[in-house]
Amino acid sequence: MASRRSFLFYLAAILVVLSTLTQETEARRRILRGRRVMTRTYYSGNAVPAWAISFMSGIGMLLVGGVLYVIMRKIVLSSETGTLNTYQPAMQNEV
Repeated sequence: MASRRSFLFYLAAILVVLSTLTQETEARRRILRGRRVMTRTYYSGNAVPAWAISFMSGIGMLLVGGVLYVIMRKIVLSSETGTLNTYQPAMQNEV
């Protein structure tokens, strides 16, 4: 039951993110009324406001940056160099 609940939570979160990425839609429909044809235009905007999209993308970038920082810290900074010298001066030929 718990795995199903977490699956539904992640599915809902993914659907919310995808809904922010969909474009606004505009539709036209022709309505027949006798001999006259009427054209109606329907316009629907995003369900999520623009400030919320910007906020979510900013939080996402901060999270990705934090995860990359932790990974790079473990791989690069914590690696042991031992007694291996990483710097060797260039040989100079004096004539």
